[in-house]
Parts: sequence; structure tokens; C-alpha cells
Amino acid sequence: MLFESLMGQGASIQELVRRKEHVKEIIVHHPQFLELLNELEMMLYYSEGSVSPEGVFIYGDTGVGKSTLTLKFRDRYPKEHIIEDEQEYMRIPVLHVRVPPKATNRMLASKILEKMGDPLHYKGTEALLTSRIHHYVKKLGIKMLILDELQHLIDAETEHVLKTASNWVKTFTEEVGIAVVLSGMPESLHVFLANPQLDRRYCNKIELLPFSYGTTEEIISFRTFLKKIDGQLPFSEVSNLADPELSGKIYYVTRGVPFYVMKLLEEATVIAAMNGSDSIRQIDLAKALTKIKQVGRPFVSNPFLHEVFDLSSVFMKEQDAEIKHKEKLIEKGKKRKKQL
Repeated sequence: MLFESLMGQGASIQELVRRKEHVKEIIVHHPQFLELLNELEMMLYYSEGSVSPEGVFIYGDTGVGKSTLTLKFRDRYPKEHIIEDEQEYMRIPVLHVRVPPKATNRMLASKILEKMGDPLHYKGTEALLTSRIHHYVKKLGIKMLILDELQHLIDAETEHVLKTASNWVKTFTEEVGIAVVLSGMPESLHVFLANPQLDRRYCNKIELLPFSYGTTEEIISFRTFLKKIDGQLPFSEVSNLADPELSGKIYYVTRGVPFYVMKLLEEATVIAAMNGSDSIRQIDLAKALTKIKQVGRPFVSNPFLHEVFDLSSVFMKEQDAEIKHKEKLIEKGKKRKKQL
């Protein structure tokens, strides 16, 4: 898709939408992402026909790409419409299911059946629903099941692991006879702590991490990531995102989390195109940052407004501000207690 020079003229609404959507579709993978795709590929290969199919748990913070990874793998094996013996059905090699919040055994079984296309997924006892899942696994040719958002097996209000649901997952993965991938946030690890048998079943646990920016190799990796994105941005000129200083600034505000990198560039693209620019400038990034503030980082500074930048210094400054803020809150709490 070609994007012509704006020549200083602000893009139309239609063009802004086109360029914004283009950025949303850009996919540049973290090196670990490709490693995990290969891991899942081998897992699928080793599990077929095995007496003990493979299992893996993939976890990581929000925005690192867990769901993107599992959905990308699912899309490698698209659904196939089959007509056989005058019957029509869908062959689903890899089934991706999001675990419902506060999932009970029955809720989870019903959700799996719904994704399988069972029109009666909401009817029947837990035992009957589970039996139908086993039936559909064979009928639909399912070779791998991915259960995403595993942290939903934890009650967010009480932080208690829903033991009956986790027991159902443990029993189901042992009996279903196909590869089962579990994926979720780091807090999902509590599910395994509460269920030692499930923990043993999933001894292969892989953490999907954001980019780091400490060693020379890590810096080169992040800059390479930015350069690949730069080559796909909807502009007629490059934005030099991989510039040593600019890449450091982008790392600081995103902490190397791919989601935040892409969100920053998505907003900056719109701002730049509105101003008729043929590349993203630092002033565009500065304005974009005001639109993607993270609640967990209230004291992050805007490095795109300053020419002089030192990564370690700005991190220290942000940390100091957080410490002082916590000290003030503690002091306020003490004063309130005295008043009472």
C-alpha cells in the first residue's frame, strides 16, 4: 500500500482513518515471539497420536503479545468447510477459547462448546457438556486447544483460585488426548500454586517478556524492531525511529511493551498526518504521549519535549517522584489517624 506525500497539507478524515487503520495492522514480532511460534509448532507435531500430548503455559504482562501470539498460531491452521457423507461441518485444527471471568466448570465447558459451534452449548449437565466436547474434538479434527486468559480462574474480588474449575481443567487436559495450551497474566501462576497436579501437568511454563534496553544486544534488538515498524508506517518518508536517542525515548515511555509502542505510533501517525507531515516527528510523539497515559505510571515525563535525554536519569527521576508521592500518602494517613 503506497502513501503519497502530503506536501504540507493536512490529510482528509478518510485519509486519516486509512492511515490509522494501516498502523493497527502492522505486525512486527519480538524475537521471542517467533521462538514461541516454533515451540507451539513442535508441540502440535509431537502431540499428534501421542499417549501423553504436550502442554505449555505461556504467561506475561498485558501488552506483551500473548493473545496475538496464540491467535497468530491459530490462524496458521484456518477452519475448513467439510462436506462428507452428505453432512456439512467445520474442521478446526486449532481452537482458541477465552476463559470467561469467574469461570465455573460448566461455564468453561459451555464456552468451549460455543466456540466449537455447538448450537446447544448452554444445555446439559457438566458431565454431558464435557462428553460433548470430547465428541466434537474428534468430529472437528481438533489437534490443539488454546485456553487464553487463565487468570479468570481466579476471583478478582477475593483473589481465591476457583479450585473446582482448575480441577476440571486438569482432568480435561489429561483426558482429551490433544495438545492443550494455557495462557494468561502472571497472576495465573496462583492457579498452579493452588493445584499441584495441574502444576506438574504444565511444568513447561514460558514467560513472554517485553523488550529490554540494557545490553548492546538488547538495544540493537529494540532498535531493529523500531526500524522494521518505521519501514511500514503510512508515510512517504522514514521517521528515523531507530535513531539511538529517539529509540531510547520510545523505550522509556513504553518500557519495551509492544502494545504501547504501537499505540504511541498510532496516535502520532494521526497527529503527523493532520499537520501534513510526511513522517513522524518528535513533536508528534510528544502530543501522542498525552493520549496514552498509563495509570500505573503517573509520574512519567515527556522526553520528546527535550533535546537532552539520558535514560537512566529519567527513570531515576520518575522513581524518586513515586517514592515522594508514597511518603506523602503515608504522612496523610498518619495525620488522619491522629485526628480520629
